[in-house]
Amino acid sequence: MSRPLEPDLGNTSVGNIRIRRMSRPPDQVGRLSRYQEVEMEIVRYLVEQIGPRWAGRGGGAQAAQYLAGKFAELGLQVETQTFPFVGWEVDEPPTLEILQPEAGHASVALMEYSGATPPEGLEGELRPAGQAGIVPGFLDWPRYAIVAEDNRPAAYLIAHIGLGGWFAPAIPLANPEPFYPFPMAILSQADHQRFQDWLNAGKRIYVRFRARGHYDEHFVGHNVIATLPGKTERTVVLCAHLDTAYNTPGANNNAGGVQALYEVAHKLIAMPNRQLSYRFLACDATEWHYLGSRFFLQEARAQGWMHHILAGINLDTVASGDQFYFLAWPQSMRDRAERVVDQLQLRERFRTVEFLGPLAGSDHYSFIQAGIPASEILFWPCPVYKTPEDDMRFVDAKMIALASDIANALAHTFEEEEVK
Repeated sequence: MSRPLEPDLGNTSVGNIRIRRMSRPPDQVGRLSRYQEVEMEIVRYLVEQIGPRWAGRGGGAQAAQYLAGKFAELGLQVETQTFPFVGWEVDEPPTLEILQPEAGHASVALMEYSGATPPEGLEGELRPAGQAGIVPGFLDWPRYAIVAEDNRPAAYLIAHIGLGGWFAPAIPLANPEPFYPFPMAILSQADHQRFQDWLNAGKRIYVRFRARGHYDEHFVGHNVIATLPGKTERTVVLCAHLDTAYNTPGANNNAGGVQALYEVAHKLIAMPNRQLSYRFLACDATEWHYLGSRFFLQEARAQGWMHHILAGINLDTVASGDQFYFLAWPQSMRDRAERVVDQLQLRERFRTVEFLGPLAGSDHYSFIQAGIPASEILFWPCPVYKTPEDDMRFVDAKMIALASDIANALAHTFEEEEVK
């Protein structure tokens, strides 16, 4: 991957997030000039009127109700799926106190499905403990164990290493192995580097870690499914998740993706001589191991129509950035993705375009696990990803429009085959 270029944010400091100043190429705005800005009504409503939409809580339900109405206004057939799931409730945010070699604190963020420490926390020595596969084979991050007096790991910290040159804060994530509920948290990249410096200098690190949360089986998720019937039951599903990480308004992740999904629906409704059927899925609980899209596909299988699904196209984090990650599986979908990149001249519009294979990370992976061709459209970097600062200041309406054009062009490759 070539050296990334971050958005030009001047000398901005957003909360406790460090954003390094770098300039955009002078022609980048011109490269995007033919993409008109979308109105962003949906983004603004989700971010400013509803705010955080952590699945299983009120914000997610409000978002689903609002989006059902918006898709119904387009004349689409709309249904809402509700599903119970085992969630995780925050009792108190995690804390990490450094006892030795220098007293202080480190920045940590919660991990859903973490075990709980005793109320007073637990003390131990911090030791390197391999890697944690957040997205195995792509995002394998350093792991630390907090080792108790019995010389056994009592808790784990996973260091957030930023993608594409992003110097990463601690952000909330789900435990990648929820059936093993050790007390856990995400550690900032800056503190990881500080710990590495101490360890390389031969210093031992002792900490007091506190994480308080519990599993809760009474969470309820809400999917919105808008259907555009065609001349055949063969269906392309386009999706974007409506929920957010904990305590963030989620403008980039993922209100922008939902807006792009809505824009694609507009385009496909207006397509002349359309053959295929389309389902637009605004799914919940993506931050909880993609439970919303998994439930959608489970029901499609149970109701006997999953075999009609030709592909799943996912829009996630598309409101900023000058790097394009195009996940596509299998090779037939990769071939389509490459045609779209050439057709829309995307290598001229992004600093880098990188094709990725069958990786986890978002709702496209639910389709891959079901054996259905899938792709994801992801723009990067997003300097406020999964943080409380992910608001309208970092949303580029032209990027959302571009994401909808990419998804629309990808859908058209299936229409072209249907006509042939």
